[in-house]
Amino acid sequence: MTTRRTRRDTVAASRPGRAPVTPASGMLPAWTPVLVYAAVTVVLFREFLLFGTTALGRDSIALSYFARNFYTEFVQTFQRMPHWDPLLFGGLPFVEGMHGDIFYPPSLAMFFVNAATMWGLKMALHVFLAGMFTYLWLHRGLRLDRTPALFGGLVYMMGADLVSLVLPGGDGKLFVSALAPLLFWLTERAVASRRMRDFAIFSLGLALVLFTSHMQAAYYCVWGVSLYFMFRVWQLKRGDALKQIGVFAVAGVLGVGAAAVQFLPPLEYLQEYSHRADRAEQGERGYAWSSTYSLNAEEVVSLVVPEFVGEVAQTSTTRPPAGYWGKNPLKLNSEYAGLVPLLLIPVLLVARRTAQVWFFAGLALLTILHALAGSTPLGRLFYLIPGVSLFRSWSIIIFLYGLAVATLGALGAQQLQDWLIDGRADADIARARRTLRITTGVFAVLALLATSGVLTSAWTAVFYRDIDPGRQAALAANMPYISAGFWIAFVLALCVAGAWELASRRVIPARALLLLLAVLAALDLYRVDRPFLRHTALMNEQIGQTTLLRPDDVIEQLQRLRDDGDPFRVMDLAGPLQMGSIYNQNDFAIHGLEQLTGHHGNEIGRYRALVGGDGADNLLLSELRLANVTNTVYFVAPARLQHPRMQEVYAGGRAVIYRNLDALPRAYVVGSTEIVEGDAAIDRLLSPDFDAATTAILAEPLPTDAAAPQAGARWNITWLERATDSHSLQVTADRPALLVILDNYYPAWRASIDGAAAPIHRANHTFRAVVVPAGTHTVTFRYDAASLRTGALLSLAALAVLLGVIAGGVVSDRRRASAPTTATTA
Repeated sequence: MTTRRTRRDTVAASRPGRAPVTPASGMLPAWTPVLVYAAVTVVLFREFLLFGTTALGRDSIALSYFARNFYTEFVQTFQRMPHWDPLLFGGLPFVEGMHGDIFYPPSLAMFFVNAATMWGLKMALHVFLAGMFTYLWLHRGLRLDRTPALFGGLVYMMGADLVSLVLPGGDGKLFVSALAPLLFWLTERAVASRRMRDFAIFSLGLALVLFTSHMQAAYYCVWGVSLYFMFRVWQLKRGDALKQIGVFAVAGVLGVGAAAVQFLPPLEYLQEYSHRADRAEQGERGYAWSSTYSLNAEEVVSLVVPEFVGEVAQTSTTRPPAGYWGKNPLKLNSEYAGLVPLLLIPVLLVARRTAQVWFFAGLALLTILHALAGSTPLGRLFYLIPGVSLFRSWSIIIFLYGLAVATLGALGAQQLQDWLIDGRADADIARARRTLRITTGVFAVLALLATSGVLTSAWTAVFYRDIDPGRQAALAANMPYISAGFWIAFVLALCVAGAWELASRRVIPARALLLLLAVLAALDLYRVDRPFLRHTALMNEQIGQTTLLRPDDVIEQLQRLRDDGDPFRVMDLAGPLQMGSIYNQNDFAIHGLEQLTGHHGNEIGRYRALVGGDGADNLLLSELRLANVTNTVYFVAPARLQHPRMQEVYAGGRAVIYRNLDALPRAYVVGSTEIVEGDAAIDRLLSPDFDAATTAILAEPLPTDAAAPQAGARWNITWLERATDSHSLQVTADRPALLVILDNYYPAWRASIDGAAAPIHRANHTFRAVVVPAGTHTVTFRYDAASLRTGALLSLAALAVLLGVIAGGVVSDRRRASAPTTATTA
């Protein structure tokens, strides 16, 4: 008797953990995903890939471009990594201060092209990789056929939760989002094969995620793959489950160790020296701080109808937008992951509720609940999870929702295909038909309610009773936009239901159904993605008219002054004087000029406290004394000023350069000291009766074995060398004195006098000082961070172990494959 094996039986046998049996894989050539995803990427990023427009987002303009440009230019010039950034906030550590994805392998391309060009290429590359990695995860990991896997990869790579990150400049988030399906696939390989080399490959994948430098997104990615690993261990019900969990934990530790150079050096710095530590000490952190920028109820509806929350991205081709009306103070991205895959989830839940479906549905729900953070009481429970309190904007986790939706959509597409192939699936086909009809009807009702205004009126009455007049006006202006969004959702549901009607009645084949679903999903996501990319392109066209990428005559004059004289800092006075600045916060630093402030986010806390934040609030409060004690020699103003201690140096096309006649030099000698602890040193330093030219403020007395500085010293200083990570000066003094360097104090700096080590003291709250004996001496400062060295050694050691395990596994497999086999006969 012959047992009939149906298509459904075949697919069931090919799920994770079993040998792949996918007879329908031949429906599409193997190269199809590469071609499709590449074409979609080019269409999405056409301004950046074909027409040379840069793709810098809001945060990129504010900080990220400066950090990457500084890194790129330094390496191209010196063929090594910088250890210190001297251009912002008195200087800060480069690696410890976290200047982005400096160890991430794709960033190596920035050493050969300029940072602005590479920015768009990296963003586009990772959208493409998001599609490819999702395809591999679905086809090789979950054993889905090529067409459903192609559908899932297309949904994930085009999800607005990924693509919209281009506008705010969330490159690190986008990188982790692209790598997440790769890590899920590597997790599946490890748990299914139980081979040590597959666990080692998983470790390398984890290290790659950590090298993106976006630790919060990486942390959430670890959540997702860990939950999936535990689910698969439970599902497989093997006797060695505890051993597998232990191996997975060790693999995780080795993956973290391989990326130690990325995150280990910043740990001490961020906890002890960065201004973020000051915030924690002052109680500025906490649940309210951590849950800032979480999702809200309006944005959850926008996961289904993206127009509901208002128009976020603007383009010149759309109507003037009324803007966002949700509860967040600022919104520059979308969490929309597509409606077409969402329409397939009810079909799965009604007709085929497998453990796999429940897991990814649960992951999607868990992700949304965490992203809601402060909007629900459950946020307090999430806050108790170790590490969560360190992060802000919990909605960053939303990429796991997008991946879960894409996976469920692909599983749904696979199930629809299987039912069409299986001659005994009439009942399932009918249930799917009813489910899609009901869903379409629900969207029709919602569209009618939205058009009449009943839906939004009920919403504000129940969920948004405290809406302010500005947001209410935005909601009212957005009503046509919201109504159109619900009608689009209805049309999409109708098209999906109609396509299933045609396929279930054998009017179109299964492959045509899946391809039609892919086209509908792509069109749906394109309409949401495109405004964000177009808005970015328009913004970058405007950037081309600014000094972000090219210096103007004022910056060029400052560069000449820098090259011809001693080091100095510069300050744009437009901000403090509220005159309307024509320069971005880091424009001067981008062009190699040291700024009094700027924008970074991880600057040294003492310096930030001294100057009064990004805007240098203490500058005018101290009547310019702050500029004097920080070596701020030049001011830039958008108009002519009258001040007795400012000398006009250059009048440019857009601004005027003034010299501060009272600014102290970068290096000078004093003979007197005062001991003032804590922030009281700032008040004393900026006090009108304090003479910083003759006296230095110390946090603690000088060692008794040091030669005491003597007042009245006559001195001369010559800069022998001033490099990024090292300085050398010739100091001549007729008596023992204290050499003050107006660069930030940080323990990694080492000093020597004539080759002999000398201690560095913290002076004037945040700067450096070294006691020098009488006579002429060479004083050298060199940056040498033990934490950076330790992190690099740990990374190399972990990588060596992982590569050794992988190589050993490959060799072992080859030996087994080449070993002679013997046949026995009875």
